[in-house]
Amino acid sequence: MTAPGRIGLALLLALASFAIVGPMIAASPVAQPDPLNGAFLLPSAAHWLGTDQLSRDIFARLAYGARISLAIAAIAVAVAAMVGSAVGLAAGSSTGLVGRALQRVINLGLALPRIIVLLVVLAAVGRIPPPLLGVLLGLTGWPAVARLVRGETLRLAQAPYVDAAHALGAPPARVLLRDIFPGTLPALLVATTLGVADAILLEAGLSFIGVGVRPPDPSWGSMILEARDHLANAPWLLLAPCVALVLATSAATLLGESLRRSLQPDTR
Repeated sequence: MTAPGRIGLALLLALASFAIVGPMIAASPVAQPDPLNGAFLLPSAAHWLGTDQLSRDIFARLAYGARISLAIAAIAVAVAAMVGSAVGLAAGSSTGLVGRALQRVINLGLALPRIIVLLVVLAAVGRIPPPLLGVLLGLTGWPAVARLVRGETLRLAQAPYVDAAHALGAPPARVLLRDIFPGTLPALLVATTLGVADAILLEAGLSFIGVGVRPPDPSWGSMILEARDHLANAPWLLLAPCVALVLATSAATLLGESLRRSLQPDTR
């Protein structure tokens, strides 16, 4: 693994630890101990990152927001990986009408603007809990994974060891699952790692416009939205979630690029 990859892995582990441990030591993210005199307090020993306009502790909201954002991203990439790998394997191994139909489904999914689909669905169903939001992000993100897995399946189907397995009389299903699918895992791992950054940014963007994670649940995107009107007198409200977003997306991108170079050295 390259040095940037190690940095990305360390950052992701640090953020995951913060998401797990932070809420255990932080105050309630919705507590408003003193709305009149406790608003816009500067960072101090009592409030490590200060307080917002409602006297809520920024560190607590950042910690709980990290848990929600990372959990949504993990669910999203898991769903996208499972659906995408299944469809990609089926599309790459099928011939005739079935193979062409699955290819058209993948192309249709890639052609649809993901953010528009998400906005339409969220506007239709209204508020949904964070785990279901992660599932929805995954169900709209699988086509990119499916295209990648399909390409790898078509490539590996011509490999000598696959021809040998067919010659020895191995059933097609066994060849697909035991010989071809393991060969697609490196590309799938890279796509999944890079997908974490996309899922985090999508969740933050949806929360910023009010259709993602909604109050009282804290989210980095909603924290940025709330801080927008107080940038002049309380810039720390915007700084904390923005730094968290940059670190999370940069970490996932660095790790994904490092894995791509290590596992797919021929890719440019």
